[in-house]
Amino acid sequence: MQNTVPASFKPSGGIVAQRVAEQSGDAWRSMTLGAVATTPINELLQTLGVRIVEVQPGELAADGIVGYFTGRVGDAEIQLERNLPQADREPIVRDLLARISPAEQTYAKRAKLSRPLRPAAVSNGIVHIECYEWCTHNHLDPELNLEDVYHSSDSATVWAPRVAEDPQPLLHARLNADSFGTADSHRQPLVVIDDEADSFSMTPAQALEFADKMVAFAEEIRAMANRAGR
Repeated sequence: MQNTVPASFKPSGGIVAQRVAEQSGDAWRSMTLGAVATTPINELLQTLGVRIVEVQPGELAADGIVGYFTGRVGDAEIQLERNLPQADREPIVRDLLARISPAEQTYAKRAKLSRPLRPAAVSNGIVHIECYEWCTHNHLDPELNLEDVYHSSDSATVWAPRVAEDPQPLLHARLNADSFGTADSHRQPLVVIDDEADSFSMTPAQALEFADKMVAFAEEIRAMANRAGR
């Protein structure tokens, strides 16, 4: 079974297109669900007269869609996001192809949501995005592009007391995720530590290790305080 889905396939010319549509209709009538599930994708697309069109990352995801189909046997189009992993493409394409018929139709295959949808404002209007339960960021504060939309939690802050002065914030910690950003390493939730001068993004494993070091650091401070108090 081939794993590569071509970027595009489009018959050209009215006569050729009509002939392809007729041949595709004949092939479709003799095709079983088993054939749709086992025929190589390239061959299946060509036989049914379907082309793949890649759209910008986030264009479909903003509406909770992983694949979009429009058309009929002999003249149809499937839209996928350009950055959709190759391993995820084939199952989506096969599912959409299983719905094709001689009748004109449209169908949007929706992603299985694990998080609630919330509105977010971008330059071209309101889109609905999956949002984390810990996210307290106001997504209705307009962003220029979808890639600029991010998730952030409330901060935890360490305040440092000073002799004869008011306490000052020393460290802040929060959760952050750039779900639509261009950096793969920052799309999943990270723990971000900052001291108002610099910030440090950590994976959950790194954050746990850092927390253990902070506990050990706190014990050293405790021991120093006890010695100073004596």
